[in-house]
Amino acid sequence: MEPTRLSNAAVARLLREVAAAYEVRGENRFKTRAYDIAADSIEHATSEVKDLWEEGRLNDLPGIGKSISAHLDQYFRTGKVKHFEEVKKGVPLGMFAVFGLEGVGPKKAFQLAKELGVETVDDLYTAARKGKVAELPGFGRRSQELILKAIEGRKGTDGRILLPVAFSIAEKITEEILRLPGVKRVDPLGSLRRMVSTVGDIDIGVATERSKDVVEVFTKLPDVTRILGAGGAKASVVLKTGRQVDIRVHDLQSYGALLQYFTGSKQHNIHLRKVANDKGLSLSEYGIAKYEKGHKVGVPLPVATEEEFYHLLGLPWIPPELREDTGEIEAAQSGKLPHLVNFEDIQGEIHVHTLHSDGEETTEDMVEEALSLGRRYVGISDHAPSVETRGFAQAKAEILKRKREIEKLRKKFAGKIEIFFGAEVNVNAQAKMALPNELLALYEYTIGSIHTSFDQSEELITKRLLEILENPYVNILAHPTGRLLGEREAYELNWQKVFEAAVKHGKPLEINSYPSRLDLPDGLVREAKRIGVKFVINTDAHRFEHYQNLRFGVSVARRGWCEKSDILNVADASGFAKLLNVRR
Repeated sequence: MEPTRLSNAAVARLLREVAAAYEVRGENRFKTRAYDIAADSIEHATSEVKDLWEEGRLNDLPGIGKSISAHLDQYFRTGKVKHFEEVKKGVPLGMFAVFGLEGVGPKKAFQLAKELGVETVDDLYTAARKGKVAELPGFGRRSQELILKAIEGRKGTDGRILLPVAFSIAEKITEEILRLPGVKRVDPLGSLRRMVSTVGDIDIGVATERSKDVVEVFTKLPDVTRILGAGGAKASVVLKTGRQVDIRVHDLQSYGALLQYFTGSKQHNIHLRKVANDKGLSLSEYGIAKYEKGHKVGVPLPVATEEEFYHLLGLPWIPPELREDTGEIEAAQSGKLPHLVNFEDIQGEIHVHTLHSDGEETTEDMVEEALSLGRRYVGISDHAPSVETRGFAQAKAEILKRKREIEKLRKKFAGKIEIFFGAEVNVNAQAKMALPNELLALYEYTIGSIHTSFDQSEELITKRLLEILENPYVNILAHPTGRLLGEREAYELNWQKVFEAAVKHGKPLEINSYPSRLDLPDGLVREAKRIGVKFVINTDAHRFEHYQNLRFGVSVARRGWCEKSDILNVADASGFAKLLNVRR
């Protein structure tokens, strides 16, 4: 059995294939939905599902009931599931290769596989390039363009891991390495240490005087299934989940040089090397040496810490999140590096869902959990009840009922945590808020976002976001690009107009910490910050464990050069309420 079949992505995909087969066979929709919910849960878990299975904790994941748990147990033990094979029997295999692309659900995937004979994504790409997809009933040219864009977008993210998942894997390996004899320090390296939204291989630095022993024991850890290479001061292995992990080992005297060198980025190091060469110095993972006539001279001077490494180049230490060669070295040279916001600076958050919409915990339990994690305030922002399906009077009654619940909880938690009453409200395809202003006004704050019609033109998407920012009863724009990493590309819009409107109307943009979002992305955060846009960092929590993702939203803010003054929820509850214009 190939190790990659044990990864979260592979297991989630397997469950989605079963759900897709059920759908095209016309099975009970509740059964189909159960598999999709289980796949969602695994896809967004911040632990490896294989590890949870080994620990007998599969049922810890929401949506994993007895039946699906038993099937997964069989899968992890044998590499296949008899029931799954029976469900998929008779369905064209090409369907499973292409469903899940943007705009390609199970039934369309079935049609593509049956009528065009596509067996792989590459087959579909070729057919779309030849115009064959547009000729099929129910598709057309627009569907064909979306399929081409989705396939091209996926090529750039193949094999990469969501940051929170990579972080979780690295944490576990780090704990195991720290238990080895003689290990003094362990750190992530590369894109993981720079907290990039998706990570390739996981690289780890180890400080020890017993490098040979550490490398040997590392290659024999229980999670290792294959050794790609080992010897001297490094080793590369493949875990049972298919993830590759590399370690690089140095003694304490030169560990700072290793840490700096392998954190990168490549372009940051190239620029730093030029700074060093201009000073007659040469850089390497072993330290800093003299540099004359284009060549290193003598043995490198060991450098124990990164702070010392940068100091020898006449620079202050540069935080890893900034090391992308986008002006950080110039800022360091001129003494203008930002004082980045820290995780500890965040006092609360306001994008939290409960059982009242698509969350998985009660309102009281989500408040209790926020309190236990040290949040000073929390905003409950379930999706607003629909006027279209319920009517105005029923929607109003539901809002007032939820408000009374919040008021009771305020009394219960008085003096412990502040609770704000809000809602997440969609702006529809016609650029109208899903609730009329009369109902929006019943909330203390509302979050505006796009959840439908992602394939509209740049002009229409921009118009929808401007409607959010211009509406006096909407306080913040959530997950502004609409992207889902590895699943859905960001929609196209005029960011200059959006950022200018945010400043004009005093509306912050959200930095959403959800693993597959991390949205607004860091590059746009920095661009918005230059214009004067402010931000709120939220987790978009749907269950307890999602609160832990706040650190990743903070990392996006840091990569976007944000300081405390750029983030509204560094303020205390009363200060934040004023900054967000909470209606009380």
